[in-house]
Amino acid sequence: MNIYFVRHGQTNENNNKYYYGRLDVSLNEKGLSQAEQTKKLLSNIEFDDIYVSDRKRASQTAKIILGSNSKEIITDERLNEMNLGKFEGKNYKEIMKLYPEEWKKWSDDWKSVSPPEGESYVEFYSRVKSFMDDILKLNKDNVLVVTHSGVIRSVYCYVLNGILDFFWKFSSKNGDITLVKYEYSNLFIDSITHVNT
Repeated sequence: MNIYFVRHGQTNENNNKYYYGRLDVSLNEKGLSQAEQTKKLLSNIEFDDIYVSDRKRASQTAKIILGSNSKEIITDERLNEMNLGKFEGKNYKEIMKLYPEEWKKWSDDWKSVSPPEGESYVEFYSRVKSFMDDILKLNKDNVLVVTHSGVIRSVYCYVLNGILDFFWKFSSKNGDITLVKYEYSNLFIDSITHVNT
């Protein structure tokens, strides 16, 4: 099975380096262009299933990639970006000023501590793991998953035997395509393709 993970195209929040996960924002012009580039790179693949987070930026990207293809898009909340609670929509300087104690606790123990009204990384990884466990039960050739940077980096941790420290060892850029293969009960990262924009 080939599982194609695509990070949504750029948003203004990405561009301004805001922390955001649950905020529901749209692609900007560059993001729309990135999605078009991704569409070209995936144009020769017939997808059996398409999964997408319930955020607008992911569904917009998926619809551009699919174009006139009327294949059903399956929305799965487990593919949503990490919920950063009160840190949402702010850059790190604003967070440090508004929530200095909470920021320090989160920085010191990023796996277990939740941002105020948000979720911890362990909780976040748990839902991504649940999604991956279900995907590996499918008998499909090609699956498309349009989601977010944190989810894709968590998938890398999943592939690497659930070692969460690997989360910070990878980047995931807007429009990137990661091909994860599952063959003979072996899961591996086959390729990571950047879009040219």
